[in-house]
Amino acid sequence: MNNKVESWLITYNPNSNKFVYPETMSEMFMGTFDERPLWEILRSSCAVSKDNASKIRDEFEKIQLSNASVVTFHKLQIKDISNQYRWYEIGFILSGPGTDIVITIRDIEEDEMLRLGSIEYDEFTGLFSRKGFVKRVQALIEQDEIGYKNGEYSLGCFDVLRFKAINDLFGMDIGNELLRHIAESLESVLGKEAILCHPGSDRFMFYVKMRKEKLEIVLNELCNRIGDFDIPFEIACNIGVYITDEEILSVNAMLDRAVLAQARIKGNYTTRYNFYSEDIRFKMLGEQEIIGMMYTALNEKQFVVYYQPQYNHSTGTLLGAEALVRWKHPERGLISPGVFIPIFEKNGFITNLDFYVFEEVCAFHRRCIDKGLAMVPISTNFSRHDIFQPDFVDRLNAIRIKYDIPVKYLRIELTESSVMESVSYVNEVIGRLHEYGYVVEMDDFGSGYSSLNVLKDIELDVIKLDMLFLSEDSENNRGGTILSSIVRMAKWLEMPVIAEGVESIGQADFLKSIGCDYIQGYLYSRPVPEEEYVQILSKSVISTIVPHTKLIDNINACDFWNPKSQETLIFNNYVGGAGIFDYHDGKIEVLRINNKYLAELGMNLSEKEIIDSDPMDLFEETDKKYFLDTLERAIETMEEQECETWVRVRSACCGEERLCIRTNLRVIGKSDDNYLFYSMIRNITAEKKRYDEFVNMEKRFNMASEQINIYYWEYIIGTKEMRPCYRCMRDLGLPALVTNYPEPAIAAGIFPEEVADMYRDWHKQLESGVEELEAVMPLTVGKVPFRVRYTTEFDENGHPVKAYGSATLVVD
Repeated sequence: MNNKVESWLITYNPNSNKFVYPETMSEMFMGTFDERPLWEILRSSCAVSKDNASKIRDEFEKIQLSNASVVTFHKLQIKDISNQYRWYEIGFILSGPGTDIVITIRDIEEDEMLRLGSIEYDEFTGLFSRKGFVKRVQALIEQDEIGYKNGEYSLGCFDVLRFKAINDLFGMDIGNELLRHIAESLESVLGKEAILCHPGSDRFMFYVKMRKEKLEIVLNELCNRIGDFDIPFEIACNIGVYITDEEILSVNAMLDRAVLAQARIKGNYTTRYNFYSEDIRFKMLGEQEIIGMMYTALNEKQFVVYYQPQYNHSTGTLLGAEALVRWKHPERGLISPGVFIPIFEKNGFITNLDFYVFEEVCAFHRRCIDKGLAMVPISTNFSRHDIFQPDFVDRLNAIRIKYDIPVKYLRIELTESSVMESVSYVNEVIGRLHEYGYVVEMDDFGSGYSSLNVLKDIELDVIKLDMLFLSEDSENNRGGTILSSIVRMAKWLEMPVIAEGVESIGQADFLKSIGCDYIQGYLYSRPVPEEEYVQILSKSVISTIVPHTKLIDNINACDFWNPKSQETLIFNNYVGGAGIFDYHDGKIEVLRINNKYLAELGMNLSEKEIIDSDPMDLFEETDKKYFLDTLERAIETMEEQECETWVRVRSACCGEERLCIRTNLRVIGKSDDNYLFYSMIRNITAEKKRYDEFVNMEKRFNMASEQINIYYWEYIIGTKEMRPCYRCMRDLGLPALVTNYPEPAIAAGIFPEEVADMYRDWHKQLESGVEELEAVMPLTVGKVPFRVRYTTEFDENGHPVKAYGSATLVVD
């Protein structure tokens, strides 16, 4: 390593329970090398994986318990100070029980690279490359032919489900960490005798001496270990396994069989592994037969288009259809799409078929136009293989132009997996489709992990819900709750929703209750051939799909759901207690609140507790109608409205509290009879109590003053404003606020001319800071003697602010 230190020596004293590190450690490795254990320092700085940190710890603890001298060495990869993985040899040395444990670390990067290269290893993980794996397995077969023929060996292969999505979501560094984690998991679970391979990308292979019964246990353990990777994403693999038998095959032939076994469960999160059987190979031969017939079937138009109508369940009107392909073979009869579609997707023929179906739809539309038949839009499915064709949009539009079909009658339907393959590229394709005027739908929404990302990132026009969420008991299961949330989100994004696979009136009515009127499924019609579909067209009332939501023009309600938007920044940090709720038919559902909302309530409640509760249960009975009337007034005027209501709020730690809440309300979105409200709240309970106390005190004071003939008033020195008491207003005819005081009182004769100048001078003295003034004055036209008195109030800087005046009748 040129001028750099190549080895380090660490000591551990069992009496002090401390590790001592050389100063040069911090020059080469990330982390703070204090007295903590080595594995803790390396793991906390992410210099080693969790598995490698555990290996170091376990080896150290094993040596600690030894009653004899021990020397062991292990190879593993550690990130250096430049954030690059290098190979190191870690040694553990114990000279005797109770003595210091010495840990050595030696840089073996160059030696290991030479060794790996010479025996054909994968440098990235330290496992065999494919070439090295084949060579090593072949050698082992030759060494133990009897064990091979007795079925004692297994060869397996697998890759990571949605690995590309992991790279996209978390970055390449995390993806690389996952690959190393899998390599370490294979070594840990399958043992040192297993031959392990990383041929590239996210693919792995293994060859191990292990019978099927034990291997099933080990594979479950392996999947659990691989899944134990510290990111918020389900890590899963589908493992295909070939068990050896009497016929000795080449390594590549065994791999082919393991791949076939894996292909049968590919993409399945519940089935972790699958063992090869001859049945799988026979099915493969059936696939080859289908592949052999596919071009003939296309040329002879054995593929026919069926149409499944789409309806508005609220009105019963027909609003569209989906084109579905069927294979009518002259000898085999009707071949299920479930048989041939997966095969065509695998070999790429699906693109030929998809464009064929699109052209058949255009030809059907042309016949309808020529015959003057009614028309509704028809959706055609396209796979990820199609949209990544460089001429996809141009080829599509050329077919439409060939038949001269208005673009409004053609919809392009994409699957979730296809749009998530490459978000930026797919958005470009959808943008070009939009330029031509096509409506773009996404099929099977909600069937994959990325559904929310789809709503956020892809410029789609319509989503089609996967009805696998919904059972007959929809209203009482989690699937119904998920569907309701999806429909609501789509509404506020102005995206129409079509639910497909609807089979019962109960499902349809539930969908209608959550705001999804557009349905497709056996409840209304199965997929039907062209002749039957034409009859349906001729008998149906036609309607169109429209966006659900009308958002207020000067407020972008969608931005309240965008965590990066200015609206969300203001919502979370700068406004007071704020919330967003849905209002429909006298019912309120809270969708979102900020932290200041919780602070205003002051009852140690969580956001979840507020959202899960029914807000209407909090109102006192008289205020409930008042609040609903305010909502209706806001809807009628489309302007901000305010109300003050008393509520009873309960929490586990604070009990029950009666609060007065001032609420400002404004409509920010409308969907049919649903309204989206933005609300701001302020807890004014303390103000209300103080006001009530003041009112009661003033009443008592007024009653007392009636008995003792006192007039009193408040004089604001800076503005020369005077606020009289009730008796002053009643007896002397003064308004509630007197400006330019005392002139109006002098002009009214309350203070006669003989005392007017003195009274004016008093107010100059008050302004200069006199604390008290008192004198007997003849007041009113009757010259009745009153003792007039002023007391001055000062601010914290000693400046006069107010003066409190009183006039008490002088009794002889």
